[in-house]
Amino acid sequence: MATGPRIGAPSMVTRRGWLAGAGAALALGARRAAAAGWPDRPIRMICPFPAGGTSDILARIAAEILAEGLGQPVVVDNRSGAGGNIGAAQAARAEPDGYTLLLSSPGPLSINAHLYKEPGFDGLRDFAPVTQVAEVPNLLAAHPGLGVRTAAELIALAKRRRLAYGETSIGGTTHLAAELFRLQAGIEADHVSYRGSAALMPDLLAGRLGYGFDNLPSILPHVRSGLLTGIGVTGAARWSGAPDIPAIAETLPGYEVTAWFGVVAPRATPEAIIRRAHAVLAAGLSRPAVARRLAELGATPIGDAPEAYAARIAAEHAKWGGVIRQAGIRLP
Repeated sequence: MATGPRIGAPSMVTRRGWLAGAGAALALGARRAAAAGWPDRPIRMICPFPAGGTSDILARIAAEILAEGLGQPVVVDNRSGAGGNIGAAQAARAEPDGYTLLLSSPGPLSINAHLYKEPGFDGLRDFAPVTQVAEVPNLLAAHPGLGVRTAAELIALAKRRRLAYGETSIGGTTHLAAELFRLQAGIEADHVSYRGSAALMPDLLAGRLGYGFDNLPSILPHVRSGLLTGIGVTGAARWSGAPDIPAIAETLPGYEVTAWFGVVAPRATPEAIIRRAHAVLAAGLSRPAVARRLAELGATPIGDAPEAYAARIAAEHAKWGGVIRQAGIRLP
């Protein structure tokens, strides 16, 4: 005759639950113990974009700061592709032990979820924010042949005649900057997407495009030379390195698009590691020499707390989801 479990004896379900709980507790204890000695070997910082770009440069600056402050090498590992998704997915799946970090732009954390059906990770839930390293405004510039010098003049012209505009990364901040400008200005224009500044510039400089958006460090030299007209920076206010160029927000209140770059770790990375990495990065970013180096790139150092960085990721995720849906942006 079948009998139930003896009184006082753990059932199979209870035993399995106890074992699972014990395993989780042991893993948590091991992570805490490891965090106490972190780091005792080199750290890998994944950059999900190719070498030589803004993300790569900022990843190397962050790696230098961490290496100096932690006393261990920090190696930048470029894992580019799919708008940053390949490298970000690798970081999300890494062991949460502090030995894999990700230097990300807004794309993988706040934008790509709205563009890709299966990015391979969740930018809001799969990472533990450490700190923002820096932010870089984009710049709207027009061909001098248009005869406009301000955002208001450009908008007025675009309402009288259909213009063509370009950007450097479909789904990236230059593309979103262009679409948000078009939506807020209430204009229609012909969109042409390019793969990077090197592809955009020949058409913009030749006048085959009326205007274009690019990262400020890439396009500013052409404005300074007089080959292009600087219409407006995309940050909330004028950039200190070029105070003569207005912010687009002076014409379109509330307009703001900034390319920000920050360090995150895999979710479940011990809090002690997150806090120590933040402290080292924040201290390094506050040094005058680092600030000058970033200023040469058109970047502003940040070094904010993990909670502030998490709030920005979430806010921009919501903002760009709305813009992408309204603009009808689709990846080719």
